[in-house]
Amino acid sequence: MLAALAREGVDCTGCPRRAGVSTALSAIFIDARGDRVIVTYRDERLEAMLPDDPTGLVASVDAVLADNRFPDFVRPICLAARDRGLPVVLDADRPTQMSDDLFRIATHVVFSSECLRATTGLDDLAAALARMADRTSSFLAVTQGAQDVLWREGVTLRRSPVFAVKAVDTLGAGDIFHGAFALALAEGKAEIAAMRFAAAAAGLKCTRLGGSAGAPHRAEVDALLATP
Repeated sequence: MLAALAREGVDCTGCPRRAGVSTALSAIFIDARGDRVIVTYRDERLEAMLPDDPTGLVASVDAVLADNRFPDFVRPICLAARDRGLPVVLDADRPTQMSDDLFRIATHVVFSSECLRATTGLDDLAAALARMADRTSSFLAVTQGAQDVLWREGVTLRRSPVFAVKAVDTLGAGDIFHGAFALALAEGKAEIAAMRFAAAAAGLKCTRLGGSAGAPHRAEVDALLATP
């Protein structure tokens, strides 16, 4: 896995290794519409791992993207990033408690629709975002596949349209959305422009097979954004 990341130009020097602890492994099933089911094996001992040097990890970065599957691991990294005044984007994909402090530590929280409903206990996504807004001052948004991204501007609910594509494989689309959103924020884009950029990247991903292997190049995303 580390070798595959290195081939993509990812710096893995900050990745902790623990003897005898297995890397997580997933089996992925994709249907004819491009929807997928993921079955994951994850060594329980991963839950106890903590970053060795969170301050050093964020010393030379422009933004931090974390998900909430290993909250104890990412929390000190996110706090170190906030101390530097960096954007901290939380990919909220794992249902948890509304009181989770990661929702307040992050500058931007982008939920999956499933996570937001399960975390708040509300089916209506607009109401669920409003309930979360009572708990945090962070920017809040929720993706919902082929439907508009919902987000809050103050007390107002906004919609950011996604791109209409023929989905072949949705695997990794959420990860690519969050990664592109964090990249755009690091480049100084406003949230609405960052979501548009992220929607273009995720939409292109859905038109091709593969998770990270199906991620679009920057020029492809810019070309789609330039399409009338």
